[in-house]
Amino acid sequence: MKKLIIALFASLLLSSFLFSDSPQRPDNGGEKPEVGRPAPKPFPPHWGKPPAAQTKDLRPLPGGFGMGSSTLARWIGENLEKDQADGKGPQKPDEGEKKPEVERPQPKPRFPAHWGRPPEIQLTDHVQLPGGFGMGSSTLAHWIQENMQQDREDNANGKGPDGPGKPERPQKPDVLTEKEKLDPRKSEGEVLKQVKEGKISQEDAREKLDALRGEMEKRGEFKRPQRPQKPELSDEVKGKLDDIKAQQDALAKEMKTKLDALKKDGATKEQMREAVHSFQKDNKDRLDAIKAAHKDIHDSLKGARPPKPERPELTTEIKAKVEALKEKQKELHTARKDLHENLKGKSKEDREALIATFKEANKAKHQEIKAKAKEVKEEIRALVETESTRTSDL
Repeated sequence: MKKLIIALFASLLLSSFLFSDSPQRPDNGGEKPEVGRPAPKPFPPHWGKPPAAQTKDLRPLPGGFGMGSSTLARWIGENLEKDQADGKGPQKPDEGEKKPEVERPQPKPRFPAHWGRPPEIQLTDHVQLPGGFGMGSSTLAHWIQENMQQDREDNANGKGPDGPGKPERPQKPDVLTEKEKLDPRKSEGEVLKQVKEGKISQEDAREKLDALRGEMEKRGEFKRPQRPQKPELSDEVKGKLDDIKAQQDALAKEMKTKLDALKKDGATKEQMREAVHSFQKDNKDRLDAIKAAHKDIHDSLKGARPPKPERPELTTEIKAKVEALKEKQKELHTARKDLHENLKGKSKEDREALIATFKEANKAKHQEIKAKAKEVKEEIRALVETESTRTSDL
């Protein structure tokens, strides 16, 4: 009886083991899900390669380089201390890289307030709007055109935005400040200096310089160059130009007809290129005649140009000052060249010492050259620049 109970108990355990749900394990060959991990921080290139033989322990690495062995941690610590002693500091990723400038869209121009609200119901087409208002429907374009026409009529009758009938238009902001208007000559020099140092853009500097010179012109401190008017083309020259254009159009039409026929017959690019060369060769006389006619017109226009105003000759005294200034500049240039040669192969401390010595030794000479150059420029400006000559930006 005891054996029977043991046999039944063993069979029950065996059946429960066979029919139980076993946990499924992933196949060894199956693809494991990718876990997004941050990219490891790269070591600075001047450190070289990390040690090949390392211990198997795992610890946080200094400098924010993640986890690694104590061997790698000691190697990183030594390099960080060395960089700190040299004044380099740890190199950060993307350090020094400038973010690309994103071109932002220009703000949309607003309709004048006295026009009211644009039409609420508009067509769904897309056309160029008049007045520089961008793109929009033809309904909006017609509404803008009507308002612009009405503004022109009101301005002619004295009832426009500048008159008593409608509100004033917004005034354009003044380019110059009150301080710049008080001394435009000094402000001009400051603007030119800012352009050279890259503090303001060329467009802003051009606008400000034009306004400053306008203020100086009002005070009689500045004279703009008077450019001579271009001579009007005579009827004879206009007729010659029309004749040349007619000949060019005729040649172009003949060549196009020939190329279209070849293209229709399935000619290759090489065959069409040869046809063009052949056409140019066959019509060489006509092409040469067109070139000769162009040259004749150019020569006649060149001879009819008004003579350029002659600049006054520099005085002997100014010429002597210019030559003396050039000699001093050449001497300083030679000294700089010798300094560059001496700096080659020197350590950082030696280079800094040589540069400091050079600056101290040539400081007075540099200031003298600067003062003489300014003096000579002012004398040349007073002598050479007249109402009909180009003004210099000194």
